[in-house]
Amino acid sequence: MAKKPDKFDFESLGRENPLKYRLLMFEIARLFVEKNLSYSEIPQKIYEWAGKNTEKYYTENGKNNIDRAWVIRHMKAIKKVYKFITVGEFGENELSRSIKQRVSGVENVSLEIAPDDELLLRQVCLRFYEILAEKVRTTPGSEKVVIGVSGGKTMLALAQMFHDLKTQVSWQKITSKDDRDRVVVCSLTSGGIRDDISALSDTVAANIAQELEVKAKGLLGPPSFKDKAAHDAFDNEPEVREHIQLVKKAGIILTSVGNVHDETSLTSKIFSVIHPDYLSAIRNEHKHLGDILYQCYDGYYGDIIKHSDEISDRIFLVITLEEIQKKVKERQLRCIIVSRGYDKGEHALRGAILSGLASDIFMDISCAQGLNDISMRIRD
Repeated sequence: MAKKPDKFDFESLGRENPLKYRLLMFEIARLFVEKNLSYSEIPQKIYEWAGKNTEKYYTENGKNNIDRAWVIRHMKAIKKVYKFITVGEFGENELSRSIKQRVSGVENVSLEIAPDDELLLRQVCLRFYEILAEKVRTTPGSEKVVIGVSGGKTMLALAQMFHDLKTQVSWQKITSKDDRDRVVVCSLTSGGIRDDISALSDTVAANIAQELEVKAKGLLGPPSFKDKAAHDAFDNEPEVREHIQLVKKAGIILTSVGNVHDETSLTSKIFSVIHPDYLSAIRNEHKHLGDILYQCYDGYYGDIIKHSDEISDRIFLVITLEEIQKKVKERQLRCIIVSRGYDKGEHALRGAILSGLASDIFMDISCAQGLNDISMRIRD
């Protein structure tokens, strides 16, 4: 076990966890601007904050290496580098507090807010490594550790971040080859719109598996079919049935959410081909409409939507939202949702939380603002 520092080791914090370090900077600015504390009063408050938020880098028995001069130096950095001396530009703490006060069920979800895209993806990857290591440790050696991955641009960007961080994490070093051989990354959807083949679920799964140095299992096929007979024929293929059974054993899912009111969303494109009138109808019925893995739910209330037979008979699903919901509730599954942008926060995330579809949610600050804004509104 690593020896705890004899002081607040903020240098290591800055190197190893940039997001937490920025939160430290925000806390200094908040104490100065909002609480109107002097440079001499801030050190004690920072020690209190560090003890609660950065335990790995802090010990209350350590010598006091934070003083008035330290605060002055960091205030200069805040003004010059971070540029959020007015606090409003970096409001993760306040947004998180507001969301937790307004959204029912959020206490069951690990909620993380990042100030920008890069730190969002970095934080997801670092937390994922921790979750995966724990899952491998607690899974009997004879069993596979299955990770389900969806497609899309957010997941593709996440795969790239896994690549960028590969030399900075110790996953491959601390995990034996036998344990890595038990890990399988599976695609959670069948194909997609092939105008962006790099973002298909099976491609993303293969990319992430390569960075983790584990096995990959993709599923090539269309996301929808011309009729029920074609759907059933594909569904009954032995390889397809094998893939579905493997995904049902997933202990971790990595996915994003969609806003079905957005014409560019993959689910909107697929539904508009199968049954455009149905797509219009559910949009009219649900002012806020989210989707995960081609399945929709009310983005405000969280109710999972049972689609028309025409949709259900022609769209291919590897795992249903009801299955995800049940496994998350029973703590058999860590469903990690990564979300970027105001519209997804406004139209999709509140419902995902209320429905219990997520165990962990990572969002950028714009997305968090959308979630907070919709949660402040009173619905009829």
